[in-house]
Amino acid sequence: MKIPRAQADAIAAHARSGYPHEICGVLVGTARDGVVRVARAVPVTNRETERPAVRYQIAPEDLIRIQREAREQGREILGYYHSHPDHPARPSETDRRIAAEGLSDGVIHVVVGVERGEKATPTAWVFRDAAAAFEEEPFEVA
Repeated sequence: MKIPRAQADAIAAHARSGYPHEICGVLVGTARDGVVRVARAVPVTNRETERPAVRYQIAPEDLIRIQREAREQGREILGYYHSHPDHPARPSETDRRIAAEGLSDGVIHVVVGVERGEKATPTAWVFRDAAAAFEEEPFEVA
């Protein structure tokens, strides 16, 4: 996965600003010839109300709006990002279970570990339906 420096920095800043709660957003760009290029990381409000420190929820109306905007620009939704406050920058069992319940094959998930609201470490993962698991994806900042 390739992402511009400004977008990677925006994701990290979003993750730090939301601490101690999880933040979330949508990755928009193109996927051609096996290369995933993120053009925009679109922040959205975490709609989780019961446990926002350990869960996130993206509202359907946010996804519809972002999908419409992406299509108008000749792009698509590539995946999602969210933070793990004071937890490792890797998908949790809850992340895996939710991905396995949906249409997630090939979807990119960026997970940002945030330590005490200061250090933000992003990693990229792709979900594979056949294995019902995440595989780490190179996170290349351009």
